[in-house]
Amino acid sequence: MQPLCILGQDFTRAATKRLVRIMHTNMTTLTQIWMMLLLSNILPSDHNADLPLRKYQLVCAVMT
Repeated sequence: MQPLCILGQDFTRAATKRLVRIMHTNMTTLTQIWMMLLLSNILPSDHNADLPLRKYQLVCAVMT
């Protein structure tokens, strides 16, 4: 399976170094498509500029 982030990009981390979210600009095109589909239809959200860790896990499971 191809990575969900663009080569050289990673998650945004909290001050405690904990993974928090992945920014829209750091995702591959396929990941962005799945994110928009899921956030528009399955887990509605007004804020679609990033993907929190819990929703990221869902996108990862769907793509797997």
